[in-house]
Amino acid sequence: MNLSRATVYIPLVELTDQPNQLLEIYCDGQSEWDKKSLDKDWHFVVSPLRPFGLYEEGLKAVNSVHKLSLKIPFWAFYQRLKRYSWLDNQRLHCVNILECEGESMQLGLAIALLMNASRSPIRCTLATGKLSNDTQKDYDVAVDTVHGIPQKLQLLVEKRQSKTLPQGFLYCFTPYDYLHNGKRYPVSNLPEVKALAALNIQVKPIRWLSDAAKVLHADKSHFLSQDKGLLISTGIVLIVLLGFLLYVSWLSYPIKINVLVGKAKNEPFLVCTNRDESDVQYYDLKRDGAVALLPTLANKNKQYNLGIAWRIMPMKTPLTALYYIALIDVGEKAAYKIITQNTKTQEPITVLADEIFEWYWPMEEEINKTHEEERVLMIAMQRTPIAAEDIYQLLKARFPVSDSLKVLEVRDFLTTQFPGSYAFAYKSIFSPPPCLKSMP
Repeated sequence: MNLSRATVYIPLVELTDQPNQLLEIYCDGQSEWDKKSLDKDWHFVVSPLRPFGLYEEGLKAVNSVHKLSLKIPFWAFYQRLKRYSWLDNQRLHCVNILECEGESMQLGLAIALLMNASRSPIRCTLATGKLSNDTQKDYDVAVDTVHGIPQKLQLLVEKRQSKTLPQGFLYCFTPYDYLHNGKRYPVSNLPEVKALAALNIQVKPIRWLSDAAKVLHADKSHFLSQDKGLLISTGIVLIVLLGFLLYVSWLSYPIKINVLVGKAKNEPFLVCTNRDESDVQYYDLKRDGAVALLPTLANKNKQYNLGIAWRIMPMKTPLTALYYIALIDVGEKAAYKIITQNTKTQEPITVLADEIFEWYWPMEEEINKTHEEERVLMIAMQRTPIAAEDIYQLLKARFPVSDSLKVLEVRDFLTTQFPGSYAFAYKSIFSPPPCLKSMP
């Protein structure tokens, strides 16, 4: 006996020209009949029974097991998507077929399907019985009696004694009653039941197909290879999705920036140097209410340089050791100026967490552009490289070119786009720089 497949032995006593026999039914996986079944539009599960005249009996067993509706394992996603896939993978076969009355095979065919679909620990059993068309519950099918039950049980006694049956304990499923002289009597009262018990075969009279499923631990489908494949695929998708969400959360996790005091100055501060940078002076950016005032550089003051300096230190955040920086200057009339690369090396501007970043933004380009306007100077910081062109396109799409930009709206927009950012609003005015008097 092949223990990898579910096997049911059905006793047969109504033969025309053969001695009493056992019909061996087994259930296995896909078979060579599948291609032909597809061509002929036959039912895959029972098509191997066609040469033996048991196709219709097999269909009755399949429909009854459908009615039973096995429980599905919690993680069996494929079976939840494709109902009855646990049954569609089964194939019914028979061995040593003889001419016989087919109705008594219906219970055995259904039990073979249940045992294999559930991977019941019991791999072999005995059965005889008919599946009723008339008596059924919403999720169950009644087992009706058949002719010759006493004779069939006696046949099993003889087969056991002659060691024709598999060794070891076996269940034998029968209808609850048998017929004698047109009347019904309990099968459990037959003397053959005791004789079989002495031979380690327990007769189990049943009224419903689900009774056999419970005894055989066959009331729950097993985990299919398709379930495993779908579970793995779903797991991979969820892991990728979770990784993506974590990555997005990591990218958008705010970066805290400490603006450090430098030369007794805080926030951005003015830097004045002479041409050979032998003399450097630092000045606060004066404030008018909430707006800093930055003197613009006049043409006659070319003997020195003027610029804005920063001293900042980004704080360490989860999984972050390096930050990328974009320096953005926005003016009502001067539009956008964006720096993301070192002008000498063309490498991205970066800073390590918990380290000081210093930047000097020279204002020489303002010599001939003495606009009095609202402006915002911003340090945008994130965990991945920043391309200046991307920021340009982002700003142009959000703020079309006009005669006057609303710089505070631009600042608020960029702050949402770069959670790790620091913005400083100021105003350029017509006024001599503070270093004009102190430098020769």
